[in-house]
Amino acid sequence: MFVALSSLFLAGLLSATLLPGASELLFVQQVLANPSQGLWLCLAVTAGNSVGGAITFFMGVGLARVGSAWKLAQRLGVQPPSPGTMVNVQRYGRWLLLFSWLPVVGDAWCLAAGMLGWSWRFSLALIVAGKAARYSVLLLAIT
Repeated sequence: MFVALSSLFLAGLLSATLLPGASELLFVQQVLANPSQGLWLCLAVTAGNSVGGAITFFMGVGLARVGSAWKLAQRLGVQPPSPGTMVNVQRYGRWLLLFSWLPVVGDAWCLAAGMLGWSWRFSLALIVAGKAARYSVLLLAIT
């Protein structure tokens, strides 16, 4: 069981950073193989995905502190949020982070929130809540 929990944590972590991943597929496979452990599997993948979202958020904080964040982001190979992403984040505010689980745009929203200097406590609470809801819905759908 330790291997399943660890692999889900790592899959969630990698899926929530700017790297591609498919934590949902591994999560569903593990729950189908171990239905009695569904809650623990959900907690592991949620924790990993939330840590990945936090890493992306704090990458944005770091980029904003450096000064020329856009040039540094490109130099490091990190795709900076598009102007449209920044407009959406500013328009809808922190509550948009509840949807940080969405592929592609969710990572950009976390990065943009960090760059905009939003409160890390409230932002991370919303990121965790959104990601927990996503995996909880998946768990309920397959059990």
